[in-house]
Amino acid sequence: MAKVVIKSEKIMPYGGIYFAIGQFKRHFAGEIDRHLGLRCRLVGYQYSEIVMAMMCNFLCGGDRTEDLYNCREGIGYAPGLGLCSPDTVLRGIAELTEADTVYSSASGGTYRFNTAERLNGLLVRLAVRSGQLVPGREYDLDFDHEFGKAEKWDAKWTYKGMRGYSPGIAILTDVITGDEVIVGVENRDGNTPVKFRQQDTLLRIIFNLAEQGIRIRYARMDCGSYSREVVRLLLEHCRHILIRAEMSAALREELERPQVWRRAEVGGIATETTSVPFTAFGHDAPNCRLVVQRTPKPRGPEQDIFEFDRYTYRAILTNNNQSSERSVIERYNKRGAKERDIDQLNNDFGWHYLPKSEMGQNAAFMLLSAIIFNFYRWLLKDKALRGFGVNTRTRLKAFLNRFIAVPAKWTTSGRQRILNLYTHNRQYQAVFTQYG
Repeated sequence: MAKVVIKSEKIMPYGGIYFAIGQFKRHFAGEIDRHLGLRCRLVGYQYSEIVMAMMCNFLCGGDRTEDLYNCREGIGYAPGLGLCSPDTVLRGIAELTEADTVYSSASGGTYRFNTAERLNGLLVRLAVRSGQLVPGREYDLDFDHEFGKAEKWDAKWTYKGMRGYSPGIAILTDVITGDEVIVGVENRDGNTPVKFRQQDTLLRIIFNLAEQGIRIRYARMDCGSYSREVVRLLLEHCRHILIRAEMSAALREELERPQVWRRAEVGGIATETTSVPFTAFGHDAPNCRLVVQRTPKPRGPEQDIFEFDRYTYRAILTNNNQSSERSVIERYNKRGAKERDIDQLNNDFGWHYLPKSEMGQNAAFMLLSAIIFNFYRWLLKDKALRGFGVNTRTRLKAFLNRFIAVPAKWTTSGRQRILNLYTHNRQYQAVFTQYG
């Protein structure tokens, strides 16, 4: 058996975090404090330091807020650097919480929304400040609702048979680079109908973007956004819309009439497409069409002989009358890739482990996590990190293993503080030298 010797030297196992801290302070911290204001005048932690502590926790592999204890001491070995405690993080989240808005439906139900307008405004401002969004340019907007499990006292039963919340999430995609940015998060009761006052949520998100000079080229949404109010709003503020239409008796009747079906291959699947005029919303949706796709159902022993039941139909509402049907379908199908972003928020950035007991405070936590997610995506664009085998699609665990997890120790020499990294990878020298 090998001899084991315990050394009491102050060695930090996550030395790469100091690079992330430097970039966060240089490009994000100042805007956070300008927008949110100073939390304390003399002694204490500012809001930017609270967000930085959450960022360090996630990038060092923490899932829950209390995991901050695991990396706090090691990061504090750096001269003049200290992280706040998990309790301070939770107090800061509570201080940033805005009151819920309660709406009543026509049927007499009441539903709570937490719009968190100040943090949503910060989310967009930071994206512009960091260059992730460029004023005057067009982006594609994807919006969807996530049903997240949350065993909290105020969580309501969702239609998925669990207690939780139903936040609405907006993501912008750069039409040139394909980079994605979270630009809006609004928390809601889990039992809130998807369409209930959705136009109000979208209007707030669009207003935040317009205030920063951001324009929307395509708005892509599923059938949860197929309503007269939402369509009218999007046609007013977006160049094009792509919304999954719901099957109705009128549409079914229209498709049963003779149509010109064109063969096409979408995603490697043979299908047929056609277009029909859209008139369901009258003057609220002028010059729109439904792009319809039909795919044969697998034949079973009791296959129905009727033509309509032999196919699976899907329809997309759009005001783009120039593009081909196949192009419209393929562009709409790209919204499925946004599920990866929500998956990362859930599994890498703490959404599965909401720390507070109230919906509003959890909304503030989710928005701060979204800010950190955007910072992480921005960090991955740094060309200096290419030597570590990471790119803008790298998951957090891989980034932790390839870059963050390197032993480090602070020493003093010639009145200078020196960061010693214990590794054979010379790429670290280039990264830390370039940014000081």
